[in-house]
Amino acid sequence: MDGLKLGLDLCDGYTKLSCWGMDRTWAFPTVVCRKKEEDVWLIGEEAYASALMGDGVIVDKLLKLVRKDGTSTISGVKYRGVEILVQFLHKVLMLPVAEMMKQQEAGAQMQGQDETSCEYAAAAWEFQDGEDFGPGAWVEQLVITIPEVEARLLDCLMYCGDYLQIPREKLHIISHTEGFLYYVLNQKREMWNNQVGMFDLSEEGLFYYEMKVQRGLRNVTVVAEKEKLDEGFSLDILSSPSGMKLADKILCACGERFLQKKLFSSVFLAGKGFENQDWAPEFMKLLCARRRVFVEPALFSQGAALRAADLTRGKTSYPYVLICDGRLDTTVCVNVMHQEKENQLVLAAAGDSWYESKSTVDFILDNQDYLEFSIIPLDSRKPKTMKLVLDGFPQRDDKTVRVQTQVGFLDEKTMAVVVKDMGFGEFFPSTGAVLKQEVMI
Repeated sequence: MDGLKLGLDLCDGYTKLSCWGMDRTWAFPTVVCRKKEEDVWLIGEEAYASALMGDGVIVDKLLKLVRKDGTSTISGVKYRGVEILVQFLHKVLMLPVAEMMKQQEAGAQMQGQDETSCEYAAAAWEFQDGEDFGPGAWVEQLVITIPEVEARLLDCLMYCGDYLQIPREKLHIISHTEGFLYYVLNQKREMWNNQVGMFDLSEEGLFYYEMKVQRGLRNVTVVAEKEKLDEGFSLDILSSPSGMKLADKILCACGERFLQKKLFSSVFLAGKGFENQDWAPEFMKLLCARRRVFVEPALFSQGAALRAADLTRGKTSYPYVLICDGRLDTTVCVNVMHQEKENQLVLAAAGDSWYESKSTVDFILDNQDYLEFSIIPLDSRKPKTMKLVLDGFPQRDDKTVRVQTQVGFLDEKTMAVVVKDMGFGEFFPSTGAVLKQEVMI
């Protein structure tokens, strides 16, 4: 049986979960509630209902709580933010598991199979609430998309995956901007040949996204950027005629600023605010003037689900260099000699996820006390060179200094380098010298 390929859009205000191949999206507020008298956790609207009845204590803004390493006390028990997030994610991920079991059970009954053949489906109902099992056994790939890619939040989400028994190779975290890219690139090519714009309106605010395709001799580079608009407004104002008129006027001003004098293949509208467009007639008239406009309130979770499905294939359906929030926009190389020729060994390439990009390489130094890195931006005509001097490392002749170099990233612009003296066999044991340095790229 194939596992679930899931895309999860996780924000402080809302959560949306899409399952590739299931043609269904779950959407609910990002809130969790633990009942006071029993160890039962509820999410979304059920959590609100329980709190209103006085049966439980509600916790919201889970991502903010995790970022600041906050806590919440429920029935005298203090929970860390990450522990509460685990409970929330567990309940969320069990939703498609239960749906899958329903479909399997219904299919088995239609085929007239006996109870023994339905044993697999029946067993799923026993752990629907996750008391004994986690969702890890059912997940083939899970891609979580979040508004901004931050190291602390990424670490916490990976911890949650460990707790839920989801192997790290099956859990990936991308930005909203990257989710936007995957959704658009999955459409027909004529919809993204030129620039693509998107307005996202939700409880998180008003955002504008733009995607451009750059065709080169060797590959196609797709660049996407995101901007939070100061003109953002609360969705509450859409409850009154005057508020709707004001919101329509604000969006028209934004549309004129971003869309005029540019050629767009398509424009997308995402987020809860655009589930209904009747409140913005002038804005829609502006958008639809000689442009193709599409509405997808769950665009980010759908894009993440497409990425999850792509990760299960032997060959990607997106053979492009993707540049966006969460991915490197430079290539990092180290200058080496190989077979008496000078070469550049790539340690990290533009388009790699900075969080997942890690390299470990051993070098033998030849009469030099430094490593030389080349930092090559997308515009390769402007590379820069960085020398890392190995202070405190041994100096020996005849190529007998061996060092191990580990490279990782703290964010898109900060590279962390660790160099260790590895010695040279029995003749020259390691001195224990270690150099750690952060490099701005």
